[in-house]
Amino acid sequence: MKRIPLLLAALGVVSAAAYAAPELRVTSIGQTLAVENTSGAENIGEAVQFVNKLGLAYGEDWSFSFLARKTWSASTDEYVKGGETYSDGFKSVNHRMEIVATRKFGDYSAALKWRAQKDYDRLQVPVSYKFGMFSGNIAPGYQFNNTTGGQDAFFMDGEPLQVNVGPVQLAYWLEYTKSTGDVAADKNAHDYRNQIRLRGTLYSTEDYKIGAEYRYQFLNDVELGNGKDGVENNRHIVIVNAAYNLTENLVIDGYYEYDFNKYEINDGKAKADDYYGELGFGWTYKF
Repeated sequence: MKRIPLLLAALGVVSAAAYAAPELRVTSIGQTLAVENTSGAENIGEAVQFVNKLGLAYGEDWSFSFLARKTWSASTDEYVKGGETYSDGFKSVNHRMEIVATRKFGDYSAALKWRAQKDYDRLQVPVSYKFGMFSGNIAPGYQFNNTTGGQDAFFMDGEPLQVNVGPVQLAYWLEYTKSTGDVAADKNAHDYRNQIRLRGTLYSTEDYKIGAEYRYQFLNDVELGNGKDGVENNRHIVIVNAAYNLTENLVIDGYYEYDFNKYEINDGKAKADDYYGELGFGWTYKF
């Protein structure tokens, strides 16, 4: 009879080991340095960004990502003020903190995303799906404007439809911003952007991959409020990217983006920039 309690105790130990509570673990860390510029802007970088990224997981279904970004402008251009010559040099212009918590449900997922930076705070609820060759994601939310006189807005972005055929993906992307302001002049203010995106792998080996992406922005509808139309940009965007596996866990990557701006001025302020360029390099270590 004494063997029965011992047997039950042993089974309890095995059961506890088999159903151990999930652990919070680090899945990846990484950093990226990116330089952005438009024609006629700073001669080094309109925005020089340094990004730190951290990925975590809890069990099999929960994942978390953290992002911290600092932005400077950089220029060696000189100007004279009060008889003295000055240079802009490096100036802090912005920052960003972002937290995303995601829960998977088989081929679906739902998340909560919070972004905070100088001009606004934004709360979104991203959702995604995958069904055979079709997949997609969309993130509706609300944007809290931090600028003087700025209006809060409903915000949504994402790629609700992606079609995957081998190494090629065709996607539809949208961004929607609609002011919630009760001031008559701002009541109908909005900015709607639509893009068709084609991306794929140009060349790959076990350790090296080169990819490219083309985006065409169309039906960009900008309403300033009070019946006035803003500047609309039906631009063409080309992106080239590459990644190399230094080790089984460490990857270095880089990309270059070039935008051909095609403005329709309407009632907004004319823009002088014909292009936008962005160059970035980074690394990611996966655990």
